Amino acid sequence: MEQQKKRYKYRRTIMLLCRLLLLLAVTGLFLLIWDVSYTQTRFYYKGNFVVILIYCLVYFAFNSMYGGFKTGSARYGEVLYSNGLALVFVNVVTYLQLSLVGRRMLEAAPMVVLWLLQFFTTTVITYFSNFVYFKIYPVRDVLIICRDIERAERLTARVKSIRERYKLQRIMTQEKDPGEIKRAILRVNTVMISDIDLNLRNDIVDFCYEQGVRVYIVPNVEDIIISTAQSTHIFDSPVLLCKNYQLTTEQRLLKRGVDILVSAFGLILASPFMLAVALAIKLYDGGPVLYRQRRLTDHDRVFELYKFRSMRVDAERDGVARLAQKNDERITPVGKVIRATRLDELPQLINILRGDMSVVGPRPERPELVEENIKQFPEFKYRTKVKAGLTGYAQVYGKYNTTPEDKLLMDLLYIERYSLLMDFKLMFLTFKILFLKDSTEGVDAPEQNHR
Repeated sequence: MEQQKKRYKYRRTIMLLCRLLLLLAVTGLFLLIWDVSYTQTRFYYKGNFVVILIYCLVYFAFNSMYGGFKTGSARYGEVLYSNGLALVFVNVVTYLQLSLVGRRMLEAAPMVVLWLLQFFTTTVITYFSNFVYFKIYPVRDVLIICRDIERAERLTARVKSIRERYKLQRIMTQEKDPGEIKRAILRVNTVMISDIDLNLRNDIVDFCYEQGVRVYIVPNVEDIIISTAQSTHIFDSPVLLCKNYQLTTEQRLLKRGVDILVSAFGLILASPFMLAVALAIKLYDGGPVLYRQRRLTDHDRVFELYKFRSMRVDAERDGVARLAQKNDERITPVGKVIRATRLDELPQLINILRGDMSVVGPRPERPELVEENIKQFPEFKYRTKVKAGLTGYAQVYGKYNTTPEDKLLMDLLYIERYSLLMDFKLMFLTFKILFLKDSTEGVDAPEQNHR
């Protein structure tokens, strides 16, 4: 265990070297294609360095945002996917930049060749980095400590889904003797805590801090509020100031301006796809193209949400709304395609333009569902402190079937830490999840919810 702790001291240095190798390889290939295929856009001396610097910065920004540098801490396939997506953005930006310099739209084929070469190279480098990382830093041994077995099983399933990073050693509930818990902690290097008694949690965190053991804590609502608190002093005592956060007038105006621009531009770009989807739905069964449903937005205001219909017309003939399940028979063939590609959400751009929704915010829920969730989680009502959104923190970092409690916590993280920069980041991260199966998969069993 002591040897592992010593090894982790050099983790940042090793990861930095891997990032530099990736950055040099990607930039080097760009220089090769630029020199061979786009000679008419070359500058004299300093101008070339500016183009190279911009390329490096844009690639670094997008790859960092999408998680393409997370070797060892994310799945190998996810890292590759993130790298590929980052390369698409940086090469599109660079192509437009070079076309501007050349004063005409340049041939795009060399950029396609560049992307293929870069993706192959980053695949090799990522595989090598992953191999080296896990040779030096073995999979972390995990101890889970929860209030009860039911919550422990949920956390266990998530840990087991990332076998590349964690190896579950033991599960303990808070009823265990504190001495036995501490002895178990000494045999692992990672502890995960969820919903246990506050005094016991503080004791475990102190002990782990003393022993140099990494701790992951699944937060509750109060933890999130405290995490965004402002540090200040009252006389000679440090205190944390928790405010009832609200968007300022300037933030609201700026956010609304961005919503109008993005939704208007989005409707123009998406209009051919929307027309094709509408025709496909109508030709399939002759039913209505749009599906309308009452949802809640800021300050519990009710509005009518628009979506392309993806289910049979009689999908809710019994009057009970149900969350879509895996292999749900109610979903039409057209519906399967538009749900998988998120095309069914495009009509919500109209909701954004009208002011019912924002581009980024908590997903709007049905009033009946909100009432039901508030009975179990009273804090669920905090989600309507801001306007509902087409995409959001819970949509980017969660899944379609993420529990209401976890969605609430992620939405509160967004509300309490709101900034326009975060909005733009979440917009770009939405591209990453568009084709990820986990983000659109249904639940395993029927539940009351929206579709």
